[in-house]
Amino acid sequence: MLTVETTLPFPEVYEGGSGEIMVLVHGFTETWRVWIPILKLLEPHYRIIAPTLPGHIGGLPINEPGSPKAIFDLLEKQLRERGITQAHFVGQSLGGWAALEMARRGIARSAMGLSPAGGFRDGQVTVEFKKKSRLILKVLPYVIPLVLFAARFPRLRKMILAGDMQNGDRAPYAVVKDRLTRVKKMTIIEEFLDADLSPMKPLPADNKVPLRVVWCEKDTTLRFDECGQPLLDALGLKTHGVLKGCGHNPMFDDPEAVAKEILDFARSVERDEKK
Repeated sequence: MLTVETTLPFPEVYEGGSGEIMVLVHGFTETWRVWIPILKLLEPHYRIIAPTLPGHIGGLPINEPGSPKAIFDLLEKQLRERGITQAHFVGQSLGGWAALEMARRGIARSAMGLSPAGGFRDGQVTVEFKKKSRLILKVLPYVIPLVLFAARFPRLRKMILAGDMQNGDRAPYAVVKDRLTRVKKMTIIEEFLDADLSPMKPLPADNKVPLRVVWCEKDTTLRFDECGQPLLDALGLKTHGVLKGCGHNPMFDDPEAVAKEILDFARSVERDEKK
């Protein structure tokens, strides 16, 4: 049984299921394990490839400052070396940005972002995001022991994870422990926050890769008005999906709804390809 304590050979790339290839890309500071709640729902239908991103604990090292571009460059190289040149891409947060960028780079058959990053409305939103992130990182070392103790109790665990999900009490204690351990060990966080986080540039006008953005209704990390609508505008998308009752990381909040959004989009793409 897969858990957040499951280890894989380095560099970590989870693979399971069968059929057409679907690549799942996690968010910043996470690992492939963030997808565990929905893997059993996707694997009967697709061959799932879920790497831990470069620069993250378990992922390939980055030999340059850990900017979004550096992460995406190495991810593309890693996937191509595995023989993946066309796949459905699904990503959450930073992983959603990565998925959309893979459309630009020609290896995405389709690209879906779940509350994807890459769409800050303006410079002030970017500044506030970086400021908030740095404050958390500054305080974190002093509160880790207290947080780990409190996380043993479901009600307190829900409060601890409130910035990431609505129902943190559904996540096992090991999730909190794993996240704190990883964040403490990551070496590219400051580099990432120092990097250019300018909004994603529009895809080429002749882009033929089907795109889909699904926003988490209760997302307080990347708010829709600040980060969602600007991204839709940049991508030229007139509509988007909504995961009702879900926080920024929706996999524990409503795994069935997340899986349904993913499967419905991938299947619609495949139907259109046959027309």
